[in-house]
Amino acid sequence: MTSPLPERASIVIIGGGIMGCSVAYHLAKGGWSDVILLERKTLTSGTTWHAAGLVGQLQGSHATTAFASYGVELLKEIEAETGQNPGFRQSGSISIALNDERIAELKRKADFAQLFGVEAHYLDTAEIAERWPLMNADGVLGGIHMPSDGSANPIDLTQALAKGARMYGAKIREYVKVEEVLTAQGRVKGVRTDQGTIQADQVVNCGGMWARDLGRQNGVGVPLHACEHYYLVTEPISDLPSDLPVLRSYCDGTYWKEDAGKLLFGFAHFHAKPWATRGIPESFEFDSLPFVEDDVMEVLELAMNRVPVLQETGIRTFFNGPESYSHDGRFTLDEAPDLKGYFVLAGVNSTGIQSGSGAGKALADWIMAGHPTMDLSEMDPARIEAWQARDPYLQERCPETLVLTYAMHWPGRQRETARGLRRTPFYHAMKARGAAYAEVQGWERPGWFAPGGATPTYDHSFHRPSWFDHMLAEQRAVREAAGLIDYSMLGKLMVEGRDAEAFLQRACTNDMALPVGKVAYTLMLNDRGGIESDVTVARHGPESFMVMSAISHTRRDRDYLRGLIQPSEDVRLHDATTAYAVLSLCGPKSRDILASVGDLDLSASTFPFNTLQHFQIGHAPVFAQRLSYTGELGWEIFITPDFAEHVFERLMKAGAAHGLQLVGGEALNSLRISAGFVHWGHDLAYTDAPHQMGLGFVCKPDKGVPFIGRDAYLERKAAAKGPFLCSLRLDDPDALLHHNEPVLRDGKIVGFVTSGAFSAACRSAIGLCVISSPEGETRRTVASGNYAVLVEGRRVRAQIGVNPINSWDAKNKF
Repeated sequence: MTSPLPERASIVIIGGGIMGCSVAYHLAKGGWSDVILLERKTLTSGTTWHAAGLVGQLQGSHATTAFASYGVELLKEIEAETGQNPGFRQSGSISIALNDERIAELKRKADFAQLFGVEAHYLDTAEIAERWPLMNADGVLGGIHMPSDGSANPIDLTQALAKGARMYGAKIREYVKVEEVLTAQGRVKGVRTDQGTIQADQVVNCGGMWARDLGRQNGVGVPLHACEHYYLVTEPISDLPSDLPVLRSYCDGTYWKEDAGKLLFGFAHFHAKPWATRGIPESFEFDSLPFVEDDVMEVLELAMNRVPVLQETGIRTFFNGPESYSHDGRFTLDEAPDLKGYFVLAGVNSTGIQSGSGAGKALADWIMAGHPTMDLSEMDPARIEAWQARDPYLQERCPETLVLTYAMHWPGRQRETARGLRRTPFYHAMKARGAAYAEVQGWERPGWFAPGGATPTYDHSFHRPSWFDHMLAEQRAVREAAGLIDYSMLGKLMVEGRDAEAFLQRACTNDMALPVGKVAYTLMLNDRGGIESDVTVARHGPESFMVMSAISHTRRDRDYLRGLIQPSEDVRLHDATTAYAVLSLCGPKSRDILASVGDLDLSASTFPFNTLQHFQIGHAPVFAQRLSYTGELGWEIFITPDFAEHVFERLMKAGAAHGLQLVGGEALNSLRISAGFVHWGHDLAYTDAPHQMGLGFVCKPDKGVPFIGRDAYLERKAAAKGPFLCSLRLDDPDALLHHNEPVLRDGKIVGFVTSGAFSAACRSAIGLCVISSPEGETRRTVASGNYAVLVEGRRVRAQIGVNPINSWDAKNKF
């Protein structure tokens, strides 16, 4: 007889796939034995059981690569610990390239692997053919070999984690359906199941493809959707080598692995489909989906050409199963923004077997420590707006994530689905002037502008795309004359009320006792002295402030500030993002242009830096802040949407005589890197302290109201430990930087590029980078030494400094 459910547990984990079992295992092993995992059917019966079982350590980010690297180590050890063999074979993997751009991508991946001590090296075509004799080498230019990759048995690995969890005291119950997560006053209180209620302070949603609907019951957005995913298994192949590496041909959209004398090969589809658009059947358990030959024929033909033995070998298994994919290709792993004690681990984009052990450990560590113990900011559920968790959006966007799994992983690659959702008042006017649009948080934002006669089509490259020279011209316009940039999509949060100043003094590191009309850049820290966000704050009245955020974390900043309001405080938050269109007018001629259309004195003494004033442009009432994200003289002009085009036309007409040029996000990125301006989520996150980033100047520990994290900030500042953020410039004008390139000091890897671009002024690639340093070294001394950056396997000499590149003189001294 099945024992009744306990009345109470410290933590309830929902979902018995690899993610849920990993969380249970790591919590219990960490001493949290009062844990219960509930599975609606049987363990692994959702998606885990039919996974291909690939184990590849090199993933798309630092966090996911760390997950996968840990997973390999666990696979080597867990049988000795639990007695359960996870079926791990460390046969290695080979990824091949059929064109020069794919070669560039694979070489950059091999560079990235070195950051983690993962062996990855280039192979020429002959070497690949020798290691994979079944491959047709026609068109193969080369590839990357990773000896420590391999494959595992998904069910056996999950059962090993479950067995380990039980060994350490966790309870696992199958055939128990969680019908509701119970909450009260913004906190989790437990779960109601079809067999009773369990009281708990924390719940972990590891529901896989059910996670979205489960989260939706409590207003927790989980941006994922199940999609159809195919693989095939051949009949036995005589003399098939059992030690074949996993072979990936991204260009063919296919992977192959040896499977008990047979070949298993799967697809990253060219045309993916969402599954269960009307809901997942209640009876689903170890189910497969109908196999539609037309869905895979295009990729199947490429597979049969690449591995000709498939043309004469029968197929034993035609399999189609559901896999969960997220809207942006990132996991969701964190605590829900608006519900304390509700954690989510879901949307792992068909990488569950290779990432599940590490992701589960990361979440278990988070729960046990009370905060993230590594940078998981890219996975924060607060990165999405409410509309991005709705089915119509997810059913359109998530299949594209599956399609892009094996597509070129271009820097800044633009999505094609669910576009044109959010448009600023300048959209049509800028489109008519050649804007090529990129998308951020649903906003259409000009990436660059095509000059007369050119087609504004966004293409991509690891080298120089077709719009490269247009982007350089936009940079030069800002440096030499003037540029106009659409900033309308930036977050604008009004913080108002009697206690608004005291509230912001507590939340922000800078002094928020600002005079009306003053603007200040500031950080917001957590209790550990880490940077939760960086924002600009403008005081509009005695009880009114505007907090301005980057596009990608507008919602996150809003949620964070809302969570700081105390019951006794008179503080009201209002999102005014769409209430104002914003134009950044920047460059040495910006003052002349604005003076010709505005009715005010723009001299430095009358309109100083970091202040705002109200005035008129033409017939439109506006206000402007004197600051710029480009490092040049500039103003950010705020206009109500009804007057937006009128102001735009006035500025464009007045600017014609001064060389005014429209500027997009690609040029802006280079300009801000050159100025040393950071971007949260790329260059810094909540694990980083202000002194590491060179941002101590906006921390005022002696102001009247102590800011959150002040004591931790002072302790970390006194300890003066790295890593440290620095500026970087390559000596070779042909090499390009994008993101994550390893940085070497005296021949040893010491850091990586956080943001990279090409500078028209420097005529070379520039970047911001994080540098680890020996004990006792400060940010000021870290620039000494001989530096280089790995770019596609080649060491390129680099200059490093702690000051912005704009301040470097001709000899690169500081």
